[in-house]
Amino acid sequence: MYQIQNLTSDPIQQQSLVLPDNTIIQISIYFCLLQIGWFISNLQYGTFQLQGMRITNSPNMLIQYQNQIPFGLACFSAQDLEPMQIQSFSSGSSNLYILDAAEVAYYQSFLEGSA
Repeated sequence: MYQIQNLTSDPIQQQSLVLPDNTIIQISIYFCLLQIGWFISNLQYGTFQLQGMRITNSPNMLIQYQNQIPFGLACFSAQDLEPMQIQSFSSGSSNLYILDAAEVAYYQSFLEGSA
């Protein structure tokens, strides 16, 4: 698991993230004031594309796609508060992490009660 760095309080952000196997994830996030939260406007990995997902506290927000992508996306926040402020990531009160395939598999086995 590694933390996605350089998230700021800019309401629209884009990053290219390199996985351990040197493949690239393109992710775009934005802050929506009317819905008081952060959203993934676009996540692209090869032919896989995800749009319009709210960023919430979760050990793996992408668990339902585990058979399509070899990584996960986790969000953890101080005091279990959801990332609802424009400065949630820049202040460090919320953090986004990329999970590798082994961590995704371990979390799935934990959910199934076999970890």
